[in-house]
Amino acid sequence: MPNLQTIKAPLKFMIPMDGKPQIFMSANHAEANRRTGEFHMVDLDIADARGLGEPPQLDREGFELVACPSAVTDFYDESQITGLYYDECVALLKLRTGASDVHIFDHTLRVQDEATRQKHGTRLPVPVVHNDYTEKSAPQRVKDLLEPEKAEKFLSGRFAMVNVWRSFGKSAEAYPLAAADARTVPQEDFIAVDIVYPDRTGEIYQNAHSEAQRWYWFSGMKPEEAMLLKCYDTADDGRTRFTAHTGFENPSAPPGTPPRESIEVRTLLSFT
Repeated sequence: MPNLQTIKAPLKFMIPMDGKPQIFMSANHAEANRRTGEFHMVDLDIADARGLGEPPQLDREGFELVACPSAVTDFYDESQITGLYYDECVALLKLRTGASDVHIFDHTLRVQDEATRQKHGTRLPVPVVHNDYTEKSAPQRVKDLLEPEKAEKFLSGRFAMVNVWRSFGKSAEAYPLAAADARTVPQEDFIAVDIVYPDRTGEIYQNAHSEAQRWYWFSGMKPEEAMLLKCYDTADDGRTRFTAHTGFENPSAPPGTPPRESIEVRTLLSFT
């Protein structure tokens, strides 16, 4: 990747298998989930997307970086997240995407430090290349989450599912987020996987590796920035529909780099 600064780091990919893989979600959020299937680590050059002549775009590469300072003073305070940050994310997404309606249905805090994670009951960063929704599960989530009338509105026209990812700790460098340029990931690299909760079974994609894939990250992310990730889009007109992404351990992070603390907000966008 000429003219771009890169780091070489291993990313964890699924090996295609007979039968459908499964993820069993841990009831204790601080513990790792259990996965079936085989995985392998692939050493890849991950380019700093800040060096691209044209910044990545949500509808093209499947991700983009936005400047969006937040008024939240404590991201471990649930009332600030639901009472303030959600409204900030809705306004941001309407501005950046032109969506007519934005519905936030959950958020997840991911923390690298074990003591902090246990204290707040947060989840670990995800170390496997994946995409949050599939052709099957995305419409189903709309039906599960929304009242019938509102679900019908979303399902009757174009809708999308976009994550808002923010590092709120002192640094995102130790365990940042990487995303593949969606134009370089063929559909056959997306492997449907059952994700098993105590009360329901959903479906996500985990990803196989192929040589054409091109991977990016944003160096030096500050709490005043957020990364938008396209996880699903009904539009079949050349826009990105799925975006492979993963957390990864950054071997270039200086010693003493603070552990990752991040929040991802999951949303439904209607363009009707």
